[in-house]
Amino acid sequence: MTPEEVLERLKEELEIPLFNGKIEEKTYSEEDYQKLKKELSDYFDNYVRNVEN
Repeated sequence: MTPEEVLERLKEELEIPLFNGKIEEKTYSEEDYQKLKKELSDYFDNYVRNVEN
């Protein structure tokens, strides 16, 4: 996947339509994508949601 495809997929799957992150310019495998998705999800849960509460 291209970085653009990864960002679009993250926006859709994590339901963050305005997400505009910067990621490394490389070709991403499914394994790379799943790791990035987990890291972003964990970050969101640990930091963003804690600020809201």
